[in-house]
Amino acid sequence: MSWQCRGLRWRPFANRRALLPSLWTVDRVLGYKRRMGVWCTISKSWIVVLAFCALVAAAADFTWDWRNQDVIGRTDSSLNNTSKLTEPERAELLDTVVLRLQKPMSERGYDDQRIREIASTTRLRFLDLGEGNPVILAMSLGLEGGCDVLVNCPFWIFRHTKDGYVSLLDTVGASYTIQPTSTNGFSDLVILRHDSPSRSKLTLYKYADGKYGDAGCYIATWPATKDGEIQDPEIASCKAEDSK
Repeated sequence: MSWQCRGLRWRPFANRRALLPSLWTVDRVLGYKRRMGVWCTISKSWIVVLAFCALVAAAADFTWDWRNQDVIGRTDSSLNNTSKLTEPERAELLDTVVLRLQKPMSERGYDDQRIREIASTTRLRFLDLGEGNPVILAMSLGLEGGCDVLVNCPFWIFRHTKDGYVSLLDTVGASYTIQPTSTNGFSDLVILRHDSPSRSKLTLYKYADGKYGDAGCYIATWPATKDGEIQDPEIASCKAEDSK
């Protein structure tokens, strides 16, 4: 298709593609790519900044008083000698703990009798984590009981029901902290686990659907002591690799 105009023959649609190569010269293409490269770099930088701000904001919303943390130790009563359990309850709770120690200890070469003996030394603490919500905090101690060299040990929370003992939490930690907040009638908890002498992982647990679930991950970095006194740690949200 064509038109005559002042003696010239125009073919606008046929010639449009032919004109494009002359518009996109090598210099213009390279300039465009450079501008796009700068824009991508700026965009990625903003993404990093926004992600960092989100981590800082999440850490700012989390409060933890490390002075209020508690440790279950050898001075606590054991499953074998506590007076707060009836004999049927003791036998039932012992079977529950044995069930959790059976696999890891069997893999390390322990026989059933020794596993049961170790389970009977599990330390217990009886607490009410809310209005009318009595539970048992239990920790297996010692290297035989599953602790590591940083004294992170198997830690459980059990609740007694008509169907027996139900596990509300099954984790590994060195200490626990009862938070001033609560969820669904149960106090929120923070479980500390040492990654190194100067670094600890803090997991915030909240109660929902019959058990405690992970509700936040944070890292506490401990500065050097000053005049023999432990200093307040620096708290930051976990990075992706810390949450594993």
